[in-house]
Amino acid sequence: MSQEFSTPMMKQYLGIKQKYPDCLLFYRMGDFYELFLDDALVGAKILGITLTSRSKGKDGRIPMAGVPYHAVDSYLTKLVKAGYKVAICEQLSPPNKKGLVDRDVVRIITPGTIMDEKALETKENNYIVSITKKDSKIGIAFADISTGEFVVDQQDVPDPLLVLHQLIEHYRPVECLLSSSLYEDSEFIKELRKHPTMHITHISSWMSQVRQAHKTLTSHFGLHTLESFEIHSLLFAQEAAAVLLTYLSDTQKGNISHIRRITRISHGDHVILDRATQINLELFSTIREHDQRGSVLSILDRTDTAMGGRMLKRWMMEPLCDHDAICERLDSVEELLLHQKNKKLINSHLERIHDVERMLSRLSVGIGNARDLVNLMNALQEISEIALISDTCTSSLLKNLFPIETREHVQSVISEIRTSILPEPKITLKEGGIICDGVHPRLDTLRELLSTGEEWLKKFETAQREQTNINSLKVRFNSVFGYYIEITNANIHRAPSGYIRKQTLINGERFITAELKAHEEKILTAQEEIYRIEYDLYQQTLEKVLSETSHMQSVAQTIGVLDCLCSFATNATEYSYCKPKILFSNELRIQDGRHPVVEKLLTDTPFVPNSVTLDPIKQQLLIITGPNMAGKSVFVRQVALLVLLAHIGSFVPARSAHIGVVDRIFVRSGASDMITSGLSTFMVEMVETAAILHNATEKSLVIMDEIGRGTSTYDGISIAWAVASYLAINEASHAKTLFATHYHELQELAELFPTRIQNYHMEVIEEKDGPRFVHTLLQGKSTSSFGIAVAKRAGVPEKVIEIATQKLQELEKDRDYSADEKTHQLKQDDPKLNALKTELLSLHLSTMTPLQALNTLAALQERMKQ
Repeated sequence: MSQEFSTPMMKQYLGIKQKYPDCLLFYRMGDFYELFLDDALVGAKILGITLTSRSKGKDGRIPMAGVPYHAVDSYLTKLVKAGYKVAICEQLSPPNKKGLVDRDVVRIITPGTIMDEKALETKENNYIVSITKKDSKIGIAFADISTGEFVVDQQDVPDPLLVLHQLIEHYRPVECLLSSSLYEDSEFIKELRKHPTMHITHISSWMSQVRQAHKTLTSHFGLHTLESFEIHSLLFAQEAAAVLLTYLSDTQKGNISHIRRITRISHGDHVILDRATQINLELFSTIREHDQRGSVLSILDRTDTAMGGRMLKRWMMEPLCDHDAICERLDSVEELLLHQKNKKLINSHLERIHDVERMLSRLSVGIGNARDLVNLMNALQEISEIALISDTCTSSLLKNLFPIETREHVQSVISEIRTSILPEPKITLKEGGIICDGVHPRLDTLRELLSTGEEWLKKFETAQREQTNINSLKVRFNSVFGYYIEITNANIHRAPSGYIRKQTLINGERFITAELKAHEEKILTAQEEIYRIEYDLYQQTLEKVLSETSHMQSVAQTIGVLDCLCSFATNATEYSYCKPKILFSNELRIQDGRHPVVEKLLTDTPFVPNSVTLDPIKQQLLIITGPNMAGKSVFVRQVALLVLLAHIGSFVPARSAHIGVVDRIFVRSGASDMITSGLSTFMVEMVETAAILHNATEKSLVIMDEIGRGTSTYDGISIAWAVASYLAINEASHAKTLFATHYHELQELAELFPTRIQNYHMEVIEEKDGPRFVHTLLQGKSTSSFGIAVAKRAGVPEKVIEIATQKLQELEKDRDYSADEKTHQLKQDDPKLNALKTELLSLHLSTMTPLQALNTLAALQERMKQ
């Protein structure tokens, strides 16, 4: 952008553009936003708009492209989603000002700061993240400027990148702020690129902002210390937070007063769900289509408000692990279920509530309007009605949702808006039509003047017709020429000598008189004063409303909670869910459980329910065998989902459920190649398995589905055997485990660990036409895999089926011979076997790491082969 220009306008453009070199500059010119030079080339290509040019003397032909100002939001959304930043440059002085109109940037729009309703998913947050890292320490801050949420974390851990990935997967930010050192760290950037939907922004002034971090935070929140936010000792978190807050302030030109508090991310208050678990349970999207339809969320979400939809997703990401808090939610759902009249009334009010959080945010950053205020008032009125209903409730959560103090603040806001703002105000803020009568005496006087002015014009027109004897004479007004008298050509000769010619038309002439000119000045002066008074009054009302932001944000959160509870009650009614009993013990007992999604997808056949009991002492691990299509995977996942639903306070699809509080839920299932990470299927499987073995406790629920399938059969069986054994014998965990497998050899573990491991299988009935899958879980071993039968049913060519059948018979014959030989050897009093037995019994398994256990088991296996 070294080009120089001769025209004042292009000099102005260049001066502004140099301040925002990383942005596309939307330069306001009348009714259009124009892009020039390189920006115009980008805009024309991305937006599909016409590329034109502007020719100005020595400047030559200047590329340009423009979009109408009234439709700018859709264009901005397209550019931001393509990864561009946009600076909005507005006209700051009246267009009739002599000389060049004053212009400057009033807002910068980036992926993480976009506020347009059409660009944001109603029930999704739009997070932006700031990251600082040094050695093993990491500081991180997340914000959603569209709702006012602001959270931070700081950790000192051996693997900070693992923590970073977990947090990014949890919040899914669309934009990431980095210092120069991290931005230039190729390895670190490579890690961040594993999250392809997150745009990376380099903050060149990072270090200067860091030096002012404490001052930046305390100044914004009006505090002397950060102790109230519990981050006073977290210097890395403060650094990330200050940079993020400064970035938000810079993009919104200081208008971020709706960000009222910092919340520290808590890791101990919720059940931990790692990325693999979220994906394998298809909580938010399906594995194959990556579509929300068919996900657990698509079934559970019956919320009526945007706040409720966002809250439900947060609850699913952060299930409770506090017994009393879970029971409090369940009791509330039960009350709503039993008192359907109250619930229907609440739902009818919820349906009429606009997105309070985002309305407040738009108003705070200066892009809202009077209709947002009216919608806010209407939403608060509905909330006031809901509060009255909550007074009749008995469950502790419902009856305490709306404290008296909060209601008083809500009523204050309602009164302020109702008194000041018209029920249907204009969208534009500087053209009047916003403020009620009776608010401002001078405004009422001026409005009366305009009202009588219209009557004056009618009388003036009548008088001129009589004076000139021209019945077609008209007195009119337009914004360009002001007031005028219009006479057709046929009557021009009758125009009085006192008429002053103003404009010549094809069919006539327009005139002005001294009297009409005086009236025009009077009216226009009054109109301008009305606009100014109304705008000032709007700003005063807005300031009073925004002073109550924290209370209204609290109310919005409360509505989100209530909406989720009502959604749970709706599901319980329509889907026949039961209230789970939350235990203090680590037991799990589910009677006739059902998969919440699969049962809805089955339209031709009824879903087959199954029961399960897990107890860390009596029946800790179930080996579940059975062929494909028999229902193993559906069953093990449904158990995890029922436990998850209970921990978010939802009723569950079962006849009855007794569920002990868990600390983590692990679901390890078939993995796909992660090419972008350089990890194969089997490596992904082993990494996830290792994470489970290292982190599972006796309060965890572990779901293992087909471990060891990514390698050779013998390797796979050995690893699956070792993993199941370790989960059973490791005294540090004893996690409740469902172990689904095709390896029938693992069923022998039940004989080795009779007090820990039990065998179960999915029932299959052999019939003349092939196996019939009953989808019922039965206790005991499975004898057949039915893999070839499944292949035949899938349409595999008959010749392939014949070859597979023949080969299977050969392999089974060899296996039977080998088994007989081993049995003969085991019956003998073998000194080597006794030595191995002694060594096995002497192992201290509780002190061994998973890797040590696997290595020891592999060594013993090799010695057995010798």
